[in-house]
Amino acid sequence: MSNLKVALLSYRSNPFSGGQGIYIKYLSRSLVKLGHEVTVFSGPPYPDLDSRVKLVKVPSLDLYSKKNKFSDVSIKKLRNFLNFFEWISINSGGFSEPYTFGKRIKKLLKNKLNEFDVIHDNQSLCYELLYFQRKIPLVTTIHHPISKDLKYELKNIKSIFLKLLKIRWHSFLWMQTFVAKRLKNIIAVSSSSKKDIHEDFKVDLNKISVILNGIDNEIFFPQNDKTVTKRIVTTASADVPLKGLDYLLDAFSNLSEQYSDLELHVIGGKKDGGHTQRKIKELNIEKKVFFNNDLTFDEVRDVYCSADLVVIPSLYEGFGFAVGEAMACNKAVITTNGGAIPEVIGDCGIIVDIQNSLQLEEGIKKLFKDEVLKSKLADKGYERVVRFLNWDIVASEVTKVYEESIKSFKK
Repeated sequence: MSNLKVALLSYRSNPFSGGQGIYIKYLSRSLVKLGHEVTVFSGPPYPDLDSRVKLVKVPSLDLYSKKNKFSDVSIKKLRNFLNFFEWISINSGGFSEPYTFGKRIKKLLKNKLNEFDVIHDNQSLCYELLYFQRKIPLVTTIHHPISKDLKYELKNIKSIFLKLLKIRWHSFLWMQTFVAKRLKNIIAVSSSSKKDIHEDFKVDLNKISVILNGIDNEIFFPQNDKTVTKRIVTTASADVPLKGLDYLLDAFSNLSEQYSDLELHVIGGKKDGGHTQRKIKELNIEKKVFFNNDLTFDEVRDVYCSADLVVIPSLYEGFGFAVGEAMACNKAVITTNGGAIPEVIGDCGIIVDIQNSLQLEEGIKKLFKDEVLKSKLADKGYERVVRFLNWDIVASEVTKVYEESIKSFKK
């Protein structure tokens, strides 16, 4: 395996705010462990990287970090056309970061392509990838087509006006679909994601390699002495329909009548006055549901390790980091058949149908009543993570895709 110079592109990379940032952090670290030279080109929020990984910042207006997206920008910055476009787009309900990242990264990279053996894009799917693909071997990871998020969000919105706003925000999908179907080397993080990329983005299946993500066992590991009896932990984000929190809340409400000491701890925030807060009030479970926001990885592990059970009720996941993280903490997991989740959990947990609060309730009761089964599933899950969901394995498989892309490019 030859040592390669890799340019890793990511339009936003904060590992605390989603799977794409986790991917950049751990893949880059494992690639340098293999001896590759990795440079990450990232827009804000910037990644948390190993000291051996170079970071080249690709500044944007970073409007999502501002208190006021409209006014907290200097006139001087808006004199730049790309900045002005980003400002107008976001303040009119769009999401332009992948598009504007493409313009900025081309300007930064076009005269430096000879410094790299391969470019690896982390789902920006910007138009400029088609330019890079003609000049240098290019690989793109697509975690899952964001069209799936849009589909579930539109299903849960009744207002025509709000539906139009959601469609407007997802307008970058036109670009991503156009680009994806023209790419030659794509990595999907699950077989489920591969199928969805093929269906939604019309990508030839032969161009897609499946490489499951890894879980960091140095951060997520068992601390069974922290377990709190009858505590359920989930990572379902409030007011995000795709995460399926509503169905868990319904199940939890019924169970709390049978188990007086039952608690639900949510890793994630809630919106004041939002749908989730209203539902919790309607179910009269405000004193039993706790939200844990802005946590470090160590604090996330502590919450997982406090769980009697972990329940992940997602309607769809391109991979499902939360499931793997809970397994790494040696916790029994109840989850759904949404997207790639069955590929992550294997036979190491209880899998129920999506959007089914009754099955969630029955699964929780089953494990509360059977400590032997609960312990057995927790141990099997932990062993699966250690053996198969490993970032060093991921980096080795990704390297093979790099080498194939270089080989085919030279032909």
